[in-house]
Amino acid sequence: MAMAERVVDHSDDLSRLWPGFWPPEQPFILYAPRTGAVFAGAASPEGPSFRAGPLEGADFRFSMDFPTGAPNTMMVEVGGPDDTLETMFHEQFHDFQNDTFVWQGERGGEYVDLGLIPDLTAFTVAVEVERRVLIDALAAPDAATRRELARAYLALRRAREQQLDPYVIATERNREWMEGTAQYVGTQASVVARNGVATEVRDKIITSLRSDLLSSPEEFVGNMFRWRAYGVGAALAWLLDDIGVPEWRLGAQAGTPLDVLLEGAVGIADATARDAVRSTHDIEALGREVAPVVAVVLATPRDRAAFLATAPRLLVIELDLPWEQARGFGIGHASAQMIPLPNDAVALPNAMLVSAQTEAFGLQIVDHSVLIEHPESDDPGRHRYRFTILLPDFSGLEALVPGPTLAASEVEIEGITLKIPADASIERDERAITVRIRR
Repeated sequence: MAMAERVVDHSDDLSRLWPGFWPPEQPFILYAPRTGAVFAGAASPEGPSFRAGPLEGADFRFSMDFPTGAPNTMMVEVGGPDDTLETMFHEQFHDFQNDTFVWQGERGGEYVDLGLIPDLTAFTVAVEVERRVLIDALAAPDAATRRELARAYLALRRAREQQLDPYVIATERNREWMEGTAQYVGTQASVVARNGVATEVRDKIITSLRSDLLSSPEEFVGNMFRWRAYGVGAALAWLLDDIGVPEWRLGAQAGTPLDVLLEGAVGIADATARDAVRSTHDIEALGREVAPVVAVVLATPRDRAAFLATAPRLLVIELDLPWEQARGFGIGHASAQMIPLPNDAVALPNAMLVSAQTEAFGLQIVDHSVLIEHPESDDPGRHRYRFTILLPDFSGLEALVPGPTLAASEVEIEGITLKIPADASIERDERAITVRIRR
């Protein structure tokens, strides 16, 4: 209750972080599974209210648009009285993005097929140097130095991009645009809601930029092309605010990448200034650190057929959504290893968790190998998703008989829960069961 009351009390301050984000009556639920839930904002107009016991429908750690009767209700599990609620603000910003942000140009993917990068060692050294220059920029004591270091960062980045496939550049920009802004606003909001000081935002971004992306080669791709974007994007957003770029939020919302917005405000350092900044970092030592990690990464097989051949049976779920639904459709996953494949596919060996849900469809996978793909749709107004789950056999899936499904159903075996709507179709052969769902 106290946490919810603090958020409500700071609603006006929160609403000023980004135009349209967190309106004064933003509905939200804080849920402690062993205790109960607090409803607040438009979900409880009379003020925050506590309801004891389990919260029906709270199947995941957070949920956008939780059904309360109040649109855009955010539900999040809290970990105790010291929870900063950053997850709630971060994910609610994603919901706001789904409604208001429009990306311009090529979107890229969530991860990158490493075959698109000609020299992975040089690439990795370069992005590590860029992160360190961003740290220097944020930590600099005066605005003039911060501005010059921002210019040097952009010059380093542009030099690296000259060697890259446009798809890689688009992926980096898109992830920074989405996750970086959500990270920045989520961090700001969490500080505001607990009466923190403004310097905490910068310090948390610097901590994110210092995160070790190289210690686990099996996590290299996820670290390099997903988690890196959180800190880099948040740093770019912080610099845009620090420099005082007018209306940059509206520019980002309209689809302009954050690095492009920053370049428009400060320009790019010349080669001499760029190289001078680069020389302040020990490039040779960094290269020695990167080389063995990259060698392990490049030794990992990256072949779709070989991955699927590691299991005798497959459960395939194909989901076909109109774009307006696909924009708000999220796939969550946690896996120690991610193998990006061509066409924005990713193989997850022994994934700890994969989850996806819409109003009529739900999928949760625990401790199974999974291939996630985006097959091209024959309708430009629609988007397809394909989840292929690797299985030892079809035990427990006897209810998935060929033909149309006449009623909604739920299938559950060890590690897999699948919610199927009434209008799905099922195909079955000796190797695979395929469930096709079109909304």
